[in-house]
Amino acid sequence: MTLEKGPTGRIKGLRKLLEGITKEDVLQAIASFNVDEAADHGFAESTDFDLVHDGRRFPPKAIFGLAAARTIGRPLTSSEFSGGDSSPCFAVLRALGFTVERKRTSEVMPSAGSSLLRLQAYNREEIARVFEPDAKFTPGAGRWGMPGIVESPRDSGNFVFMVTLGKPDASNPYQDALTLDGRLIWESQTQQGFDSPTIRKLLVHDPIVNNVHLFLRAQKGDKYTYFGLLSYFSHDPNKQNPVHFIWTVQNWDIDQDQLKRLGIPALPPLDPAFSLSPPMPVTASLSRTEPPAIKAKPSTGPRSKKKSSGGEVDWAARDLRNRQLGLQGEKLVVQYEISRLKAAGRSDLANKVQHVALTDSAAGYDIASFHLDGRPKRIEVKATQGPASTPFYISMNEVLASRDDVSCFSIYRVFGLKPDNEEVQFFELEGDVEDHCGLDPVSFRATPGANQTDL
Repeated sequence: MTLEKGPTGRIKGLRKLLEGITKEDVLQAIASFNVDEAADHGFAESTDFDLVHDGRRFPPKAIFGLAAARTIGRPLTSSEFSGGDSSPCFAVLRALGFTVERKRTSEVMPSAGSSLLRLQAYNREEIARVFEPDAKFTPGAGRWGMPGIVESPRDSGNFVFMVTLGKPDASNPYQDALTLDGRLIWESQTQQGFDSPTIRKLLVHDPIVNNVHLFLRAQKGDKYTYFGLLSYFSHDPNKQNPVHFIWTVQNWDIDQDQLKRLGIPALPPLDPAFSLSPPMPVTASLSRTEPPAIKAKPSTGPRSKKKSSGGEVDWAARDLRNRQLGLQGEKLVVQYEISRLKAAGRSDLANKVQHVALTDSAAGYDIASFHLDGRPKRIEVKATQGPASTPFYISMNEVLASRDDVSCFSIYRVFGLKPDNEEVQFFELEGDVEDHCGLDPVSFRATPGANQTDL
């Protein structure tokens, strides 16, 4: 069967396509459900909803995708359709007589690291309790008591770095350093070369898939300060045992004075042109406006290879390069959400708003907030110095997050974000991003040795 798909791989007309799915198809998928088989098709544990059958709970999107196998000849993959309370997926399951309900609050598990506070101090035992609450902790020994790097959970590709800066000595033979432009110069353990399983995972680290958490201290005996998340920048291909890495500290907005107050030494910037963006005014606030009107897509003609004229500003490309701009936009949204909830008499929810991007870059959204009725609200922030009509870049991970539960996901498009602007505006796009935006494939993943027919 030929399936028509949109630019991000989502199947068009899914509900009509699956009109032939039966209750027996779903029951068979439930009876044979296996977590590993579901993972092979891109499905993970559900975050907000369960399909309840005979007192047991199952991830509804995974069950639906597996149950489609008889109708279309194969299971659906997670990226091919949306889940969520108002999705065709849930509508079909409910129409067949199945119960799909929101998880109880006590069952919604926060991601590892969600309780961490950036620039706060933690000892090793406190760090272990955040990531593996049930793990046995022994000071100076064991999984959390001595190593400078821990993969948590095991075999997950997620890591926790606990780094002591300063000159090497007998107790700390590694010469690690932080720079003023937010780079971590880091050496692996001396027994690790390029063939080490840990090193192989770190060399291909993708921050939208896995998290690497950074804890730093100036000297042995100090507590570690949590600096947030790392992303791979480079490594020295000519040095191993140890392997020499350079990492980027994500969301870097820390100046030299702050580092001194934290007692963290720093080297000069690796990038001589680096400078922190001017901070937004203390009085800067967000005001909500309506999104731009949808325009008819122009007819497709011959594509021109001519570059844009020198007088045009490519705000989208400029925004993508500006790491600090996104962080400033996220901070404004956090404050807006807290104020919005408090003004509506929901201080209980306002106190639970989280800046997720600081501790989980793989989540697919930046801010965890709430609707006034208590439903979760997951916000992806896209900030620009340009006008409201400026295009923005969005990752496949973010597109998929917008589909997982369309009733919970929103994009806040923050625009006019400039240091001299005290009132910044934003508009909201709720649900599946493809329902609001035209998506243009502006970059591709190239696989050497494969042609288009192989992919």
